[in-house]
Amino acid sequence: MSNESTKLSLFVNEEQKETIISLFGYYNWEVKELNDEQATCVNETTQTDQILENDDNNAYEETDENRFVIQQNEDSDECPFCLCKPCITDESNRQLWWETECQQRHTRRNNSLRKEKYKYFWTIMYHRDVWRDDRYQERKLQALARDPKFRNFIWHKRDIMPNCVLKLVRNWHPNPENIPYMGHLWE
Repeated sequence: MSNESTKLSLFVNEEQKETIISLFGYYNWEVKELNDEQATCVNETTQTDQILENDDNNAYEETDENRFVIQQNEDSDECPFCLCKPCITDESNRQLWWETECQQRHTRRNNSLRKEKYKYFWTIMYHRDVWRDDRYQERKLQALARDPKFRNFIWHKRDIMPNCVLKLVRNWHPNPENIPYMGHLWE
């Protein structure tokens, strides 16, 4: 691991700042905060400030130039559900928040834990451009064209979670035997 320092400008709220400082403290990493004058000097040269200056209302607007996209492994087989190479649930894509053991069956607690995991998977798939893929868009249109009584999908940010994600997350946080999962139809 390199000992070189890198300057990094972030716009965070107070809670996020405290969390970052706690993380650095846990690893005994040094945090050097800049005063307003130093920060202004550094920020004048950052790409983030250039983006913000060009925006009339100072709200961050995403463009193709500043999107963070993770390239997929072309040597891997593509998952027919999530359209990722390898599957988004493959061990090579493991994250720190992934469960190491399946939890006990529970009605209310596991439901909220599954929702949290779906949000994380949505983000991973977003950074792999899955939600922009024409094949996904076509599947989504077909799913939405179904009879309304069969539209029981697992949604996050208006995108439908693929079966591979559902299977893994439901395995981590299962419902009791007699409690059905929220419906999900995907082909």
